[in-house]
Amino acid sequence: MATMETGIGAPVLRKEDERFLTGGACFGDDIQTDGVLAAVVLRSPVAHAEIRSVDAEAARSAPGVKLVLLAVDLEAHGVQPNPSYSTTPPFDVGRLDGGDAADLSQYPLARNRVRYAGEPIAFVVADTVEEAQNAAELIEIDYADLPVVMEIEDALAPSAEQLWPDAPGNVTFDWETGAAAASEAAFATAAHVSRMRVENNRVVIAFMEPRAAVANWDQDADRYTLQVGCQSAHRMRAGLATILGVEEAKIHVVVPDTGGGFGARGGVYPEFPVALLAARLLNRTVKWTESRSEAFLADTQSRDHVFHSDWALDAEGRFLGVRVRGDWRHGAYLGSRSMWVMTHYISQILGGPYRIPAGHLVLRGIATNTTPMDALRGIGRLESNYVLERLIDQAAAEIGADPVTLRRQNLIASEDMPWRMIGGATVTSGAFADNLDRALMLADPRGIAARRARASTEGRLHGFGVAIYTENNGSTPTEFAEVAVDGAGKVTAMVGTQDFGMGHATMYSQILSQRLGIAFEDVSIVFGDTDRVRRGVGSFGSRSARLGGSAAVLGAEKVIERGRDIASDLLEAASTDIEFADGRYTIAGTDRSVALSEVAARAEELGDPLSEEADYDADGEVVSNGVHVCEVSIDPALGSVRLDSYVIVADVGRLVNPLIVAGQMHGGATQGIGQALQERIAYDRDSGQTLTGSFMDYNVPKADDLPVFKLAFNEVIEAENPLGVKGAGECATTGAPAAVMNAVADALRRAGAVPVDMPATPERVWRALRVAGSV
Repeated sequence: MATMETGIGAPVLRKEDERFLTGGACFGDDIQTDGVLAAVVLRSPVAHAEIRSVDAEAARSAPGVKLVLLAVDLEAHGVQPNPSYSTTPPFDVGRLDGGDAADLSQYPLARNRVRYAGEPIAFVVADTVEEAQNAAELIEIDYADLPVVMEIEDALAPSAEQLWPDAPGNVTFDWETGAAAASEAAFATAAHVSRMRVENNRVVIAFMEPRAAVANWDQDADRYTLQVGCQSAHRMRAGLATILGVEEAKIHVVVPDTGGGFGARGGVYPEFPVALLAARLLNRTVKWTESRSEAFLADTQSRDHVFHSDWALDAEGRFLGVRVRGDWRHGAYLGSRSMWVMTHYISQILGGPYRIPAGHLVLRGIATNTTPMDALRGIGRLESNYVLERLIDQAAAEIGADPVTLRRQNLIASEDMPWRMIGGATVTSGAFADNLDRALMLADPRGIAARRARASTEGRLHGFGVAIYTENNGSTPTEFAEVAVDGAGKVTAMVGTQDFGMGHATMYSQILSQRLGIAFEDVSIVFGDTDRVRRGVGSFGSRSARLGGSAAVLGAEKVIERGRDIASDLLEAASTDIEFADGRYTIAGTDRSVALSEVAARAEELGDPLSEEADYDADGEVVSNGVHVCEVSIDPALGSVRLDSYVIVADVGRLVNPLIVAGQMHGGATQGIGQALQERIAYDRDSGQTLTGSFMDYNVPKADDLPVFKLAFNEVIEAENPLGVKGAGECATTGAPAAVMNAVADALRRAGAVPVDMPATPERVWRALRVAGSV
């Protein structure tokens, strides 16, 4: 049975790790089948051009080549574009004038025009990767170069090249939320207004495992199988069915071990339906594996905004209103639902943890000749929190207030809940002031003066930054689980969420072992197989524990209730007299009992195994929250920023596994720190070429860039779900950039310099100090 060491709340070591650490994992490129063919993708070397002609004859006759596919071949077989958006509420996003957003659907292989460097043009299948690569080099393409549009200001210029006919001025959509009139009224009465322009730098996803796909066609069953790393097997199947024009039942999706998702494995990439079509045409298995160089061009990227924001305060420092106008450089195309994902997540928590009576947000989509965008850990929430928290520090500096005190006096109190934010999210639980107190205690603010003096004696600048974040999580508020118990007392759960490195097998085992009274080791979890799991939504938006875990709880309860009737027969007692605890059914007030395994064995004998399905349907989203506190020191001669201390206090509700959640906090904060200090995709403005196309040029954080995190949890139970949990996977990423950049800004202001935008690279920091005459 479950014990205190393996149930909910126990820091159990991940049961997956032994397999991963001893070479037992099977990622996409590890999949080996007899007779498998290798595929490579020929990509556009230019960012914007008309395709006059493509000559693939030499490639088709090259040694080992089995197939070369171009857009015209896909069209002949009925392949459709990946739709850029849905017109079905709530996923419809349009224009302020009531019109539809521009249709930026991407065809799997470019037809007539390429719009970014790296866009797929041809798919070459051969006996070996080397033969496919050699053949791809033989394909001759006649391009007619077109002007490139790279930066937001380039795209909006009156003379700019128009990238899409239904995107005048290269604006693909414009959208608003909040109350414009109320916001204007608030600003009209303000004693002080702070204004700020901030950039949210474009970053790559940098999965540990580059993407791969293994495609198969079963001619007898008239059915495709795709083995592919993704965040939802069922959504992958639905997307592929739309593009290939077949029923979902004709596609079987299996998800192997997957090295990271972060939101960017949520969609259907162009290579996936093309690989399936190739497998059908050849009646052979086809495997495609992306190179790391391709990943920098072809994987969706994220962030990339410019925000102009205003903050209104009264004479006592109370927040009155906020206005945000944002431009999102989403690239050449728009992936399915990406508009909705961005607008939904950036808007809901507008206002954050503060009592702000009015707010208004306007967001525009801007088409450019850059790699398409999609979700990344913390999408929308990071942007909204970053703008708010930077503005608060800016306002504090302008009015001479302490930034911590200014925040504290405006925080939503626990007794104010449920509190509806001006963006629409409802906070039902939280202890914002308590979080702040705990974080400051760990950060030791009384020692700041001494640490600042010590930094000064070392010739360094010292900065201190705080950021309070909120994060709505759990969109698409439904999930599926099927729980089965066999006669040997083994439990198998089929769940609709998807693991790609988060430890789901461990988490679900803890939940089910405790609820069913079964040993942790006797629980097996199945996910990522559309044949074995009847339905499912997947993992994104920090939803798995809350929605998937709750579905598993409901499934377990249904198993217990059904087993109660069988136990009553075995014990010859009324079912109302049967109690269940610790894996056994007992007649109340007696010592007569039967084990759950015995009940399951009886169900098998009756020909109706003990298995129950459950769908957990939530009312909406919940809001996780917390505080980050960062201290930095800067070498003014080099401009280099050193993280000296980093504190995280997080409220993610009840912790199912504190060890796993701590790992999420460390990894999430590291991604946010990387964006703040190091990471940025750069393009050549004239040619559209990527200048940061490898890890030699693109700087992700390493272990020696980071301090030892000081981490604490404030477990404010969320009564909305049976586990009492909130989302945990993204919130540390959401909170980190603002905390780091507020600390950097504090150090620069103290040196008389103007704060810089992300990333605060040594060059940017050094130049800011030089302009200020501080170096």
